[in-house]
Amino acid sequence: MTNGLNGQNGHKKKLETQLWNIADSLRGKMNADEFRDYCLGFIFYKYLSERQHLYANEVLAEDGIDFLEIDESSEEGKEYIEAIREESIATLGYFLKPSELFSSLAERALGAKKAHEENLADEDFESSNFILDDLAQVLNSIERSTMGKESEEDFDHLFEDLDLNSTKLGRTPKAKNALIAKILVHLNKIDFRLEETESDVLGDAYEYLIGQFASGAGKKAGEFYTPQQVSKVLAKIVTTGKSRLKSVYDPTCGSGSLLLRVAREVESVGDFYGQEMNRTTYNLARMNMILHGVHYRNFDLRQEDTLENPQHEGMRFEAVVANPPFSAQWSANKLFESDDRFSQYGKLAPSSKADFAFVQHMLHHLDENGIMAVVLPHGVLFRGGAEGHIRQYLIKERNWLDAVIGLPANIFYGTSIPTCILVLKKCRESPDDVLFIDASAYFEKAKNQNYLRDEDVEKIVSTYRQRIEEDKYSYRAPLAEIAENDFNLNIPRYVDTFEKEEEIDLAQVTKDLAQIQEVVESADKEISKFCNELGLPFPQGCNLHLLQTYKRGVMQKIFSQEVRFRDAIGSPFPDWQKKKLGELGTFLGGGTPSTSQKNYWTGGKIPWISSSDLEEDSIYKISITRFINETAIKESATKRVPPNSILIISRVGVGKIAVSKQEVCTSQDFSNFTPNQGNVYFLAYLLIYQKNKLLSISQGTSIKGFTNYDLSLLKIDFPCIEEQEKIVNFLTAIDQKIEAVSFHIEKIK
Repeated sequence: MTNGLNGQNGHKKKLETQLWNIADSLRGKMNADEFRDYCLGFIFYKYLSERQHLYANEVLAEDGIDFLEIDESSEEGKEYIEAIREESIATLGYFLKPSELFSSLAERALGAKKAHEENLADEDFESSNFILDDLAQVLNSIERSTMGKESEEDFDHLFEDLDLNSTKLGRTPKAKNALIAKILVHLNKIDFRLEETESDVLGDAYEYLIGQFASGAGKKAGEFYTPQQVSKVLAKIVTTGKSRLKSVYDPTCGSGSLLLRVAREVESVGDFYGQEMNRTTYNLARMNMILHGVHYRNFDLRQEDTLENPQHEGMRFEAVVANPPFSAQWSANKLFESDDRFSQYGKLAPSSKADFAFVQHMLHHLDENGIMAVVLPHGVLFRGGAEGHIRQYLIKERNWLDAVIGLPANIFYGTSIPTCILVLKKCRESPDDVLFIDASAYFEKAKNQNYLRDEDVEKIVSTYRQRIEEDKYSYRAPLAEIAENDFNLNIPRYVDTFEKEEEIDLAQVTKDLAQIQEVVESADKEISKFCNELGLPFPQGCNLHLLQTYKRGVMQKIFSQEVRFRDAIGSPFPDWQKKKLGELGTFLGGGTPSTSQKNYWTGGKIPWISSSDLEEDSIYKISITRFINETAIKESATKRVPPNSILIISRVGVGKIAVSKQEVCTSQDFSNFTPNQGNVYFLAYLLIYQKNKLLSISQGTSIKGFTNYDLSLLKIDFPCIEEQEKIVNFLTAIDQKIEAVSFHIEKIK
């Protein structure tokens, strides 16, 4: 059983991929909803052909004849054709001759394609224009075969959206012919495996394609497709407690996918009913029904405006589902006040928002033992006026509202607004309350939109079926409570999802503030001492941005030697000396460089070590990060010149090597410099000050004696050890004050 299921799933995935690849033949030539019509139309034609072929062979089984072997021009062949025609019309609802089957046209298309590839004259290829002419005749023949028959309405103008003369297929007949031939040939190679009667793999693949087209169709997608997971929720709700349904109805059926989804949740559905205003979408829905094996006698789909011209008057259905267009306009004509669908409410839905008009229409067609589920915008839950009046009537006078389910935002194609599902019954098992479910936070975020996961669907359905109350998710609101809220159904009024703010530990906050104050006072004492020595103004206050700006100003004055420290007896320190970085220490390497470093890092002047070589408690104050210029890398591959590098310096890092305990000037990418002399912290501060100079060097500024990679040759001004210590102590005191202020800001966020 498992192997069979796995094989079926494998075939399904393969079929989906093959069919989507066929769609690529048309993609780029036209927009999504246009090539949808061609692609799905050709697949449907192939399906009708294969069903015809299989059925005809069943009829011919006793004679041991294959349908394709019949000579249509012979007297015997004509007799066979006529006999099979009558049987097919009665059983399938249509008829195709052997020469009209998809495989027959595809074989001729393949022959024409080969002839063209063998460089026959253009006129010879153009004379094989049967692909356009014959295909049009075959599609018309399918419709004509149903004329005057019970199935006529289901096939009437079914292929009208396959405009074979459209310039979208090509500018010339030859170009159109070539494209159609290509599609037929490729599609003919795909095995639909219709003989596997227990499987609906092709139906699943067809649904997959419809969904794929919907995802690329923008706002138009909402006209014909409900996301599969939302359809599943609706279908599971209306089939609660039922194994069979006499009938299911969708007044805005789109592609028919929602009706078919309901059928998957029960053993059988007697009849499918639907109405769709858009002609193209109506054609798609009829194809979808037939392709899923729904007999033409078991579905009744009509093409008309549901609210203005209802087509199933007087009928009642056991299950009613819909995803009507959100807040659509309708006439709200005064004449409708006496219409049985609306008259009992005393109000019509406003002309600018037909949401409740659809609800009233659906309830009119709901059987006494039926369940109705409809997707609507959140506004229906709380808007006033006529909508508020209708809402109150539904709850107070009729008590038909069974549940309100809030869905996540951005799960429908073409709109990001939050939506809800209203569940209504005329005979409720729980007449004393209404179940509210807030599922708005249960979803998976995808690239362009959100979607419900299987577990999210199951949670909604099980909560509804068992009427479970769960904190911050669901609540059974007594009717009296709803009345107290003036029949406002806004979900947060009933399901409290508010997260309590974490309790503040005042004792700890007080302690933190005291510690911060202690650090600031200590740092201020040090800063004041150094400011007096250098003749610099003291930075009062605790504004973080201004303190950071003050630090940059201090570094400018110190490293440009505009201000100088003195020794213990007040004598000036020796002048700063220019030294190469390589004289002050060495770059420490090791570890495994990345592939890009192996390929492009030719100089090797900034080796790397792995993170495990540093102690976990390394204290970072700055970092040096090297980025390869990708454009330069690509150029170097062809010109064989070293790529430029961009050196970005942010924070100075000082850490210890785990083995030797040696302090190094390091970065978060573990590029390290070990000083031979001087203060490692001073070197870190100095490199920060040298940032702009290093950047200009790496970007190609000419500095004598320095190459892009050889940082060891960089000459920098360096003071004696004693002055280094004073500079580090001053800047560290400023850093301590900045860190204390930063800590305070984080605490009060």
